[in-house]
Amino acid sequence: ALVAALVFGAGCWTEGCGRLGFFRGETDQHERLISTIRDEADRAQAQAAYQYFVDVADMQRGWAIPMAAATFVLGAALLALAARGLAGKSNTRSALMQVVAAQAIVVVASFFATREMWRAEANWQYETILMQQREQLPPDRYARVAVPVFRTMQRWGAPGWLVFRTVASALILVALSRPRSREFFEAAARPVSER
Repeated sequence: ALVAALVFGAGCWTEGCGRLGFFRGETDQHERLISTIRDEADRAQAQAAYQYFVDVADMQRGWAIPMAAATFVLGAALLALAARGLAGKSNTRSALMQVVAAQAIVVVASFFATREMWRAEANWQYETILMQQREQLPPDRYARVAVPVFRTMQRWGAPGWLVFRTVASALILVALSRPRSREFFEAAARPVSER
């Protein structure tokens, strides 16, 4: 549970940091992907999809920035508390459970509050990847393998990831509330002479 919390903390911290960087106007790594597309018409189409994503993100800025900041802060807190828990520091379990629950709530709220932005970003990313695949793969393999796989990922990737994160957060909470988990943290809180 502590390792999973550590991974989730790192993921939330990175996600929030990246999203805040995007809204601050930092150079976007994703935009560089467009330059790898050789076909001019495809590149223009990818640029238009990217611009649509930027426009939607700008419209949802009022929700997206606070949610990104919350994700960043909760990710950093989760990372620090999980690291303290792995080090056997006392008084970590209840704070860790609260932060795990809070980050799960923020991630779900962020997804639903900025759903159009997530959808526009996913559409842009998957369309760009499909254009790159069309240039690299033989036509029959592209149509038979790449298109169905990426269309399925485009449709179910973000909701599936949200469900996974929510269920994993719930499992972390269950694991941290188990008697063995309580015993572990109580043992860490005892003075060395009592052990």
